[in-house]
Amino acid sequence: MTGGHVGAWLLVAACASQPAGPPQNVASAASPHVTIAPDQALGWIGIAPRPAREPGDWIPAGAQAVLVPMPADGLAIGATLSAIDTTGSVTHVTAGAPTKVPYGCEHHQLDILPFTGDKSRPGPVWLLPPTAPAIWSPRSLAIVSPVAATEVRRRDTVGPLSLELERSDATHGTLTIARDGRVLHTAAISRGAMEGAPPDPLDFQHPGVAIPVPAAAWSFVDGGPILLVLQVPSYEGLQLTPILVEPEGARELPAMATYLYRCAF
Repeated sequence: MTGGHVGAWLLVAACASQPAGPPQNVASAASPHVTIAPDQALGWIGIAPRPAREPGDWIPAGAQAVLVPMPADGLAIGATLSAIDTTGSVTHVTAGAPTKVPYGCEHHQLDILPFTGDKSRPGPVWLLPPTAPAIWSPRSLAIVSPVAATEVRRRDTVGPLSLELERSDATHGTLTIARDGRVLHTAAISRGAMEGAPPDPLDFQHPGVAIPVPAAAWSFVDGGPILLVLQVPSYEGLQLTPILVEPEGARELPAMATYLYRCAF
């Protein structure tokens, strides 16, 4: 993540295509039990680019199978990894040398680590670590976004998860994540001021700066932990914020977060 360009979305936003997937993830007697250690390597969030740019779309365009915005810590040239897209399709991709792709305005270019291999559906991609346990059997989760929305409230669903947004004043709100009706995580959201930006209140009917919406999600096993990816626009780009949702709670994964700088505001 490029720290100089992005404010933490849980505090201040500084400066969607919706994935299809299998039905809701339901635990069964045959589902293996998976626990995620605090220091467990979970991999990286990459992006499968589109073949050509689409106006207003945040997804980069390029010939790569997958790209990871730099700094791409922990990824080495020549590494071959499993890539899981938002449909649950799995491909194998290999990292090449760092390069740039056009992105944003004013001839800006995005520094990336490119991967070659079979193409995935454009959008977020989960790159599994080489040390991924054999018990992991990732599946994509269906997203409905929104289920309901007004200016001050919004509800999205991601498999068994419910994401509720509630506005508390013009620039602040709360995100609540529940699983099967049980609240597991709450986080404050805040839109910081920017000279020249419209002063309109946050409007959850039209997600914009500082408003998180689901971009992708995968279960590790049926009924088990979930890797949820939120897309959070800022004034100058967009951040992909991964959250690990477990039976007893949820936590952000800063090491997996990535930021795409588009244009100076």
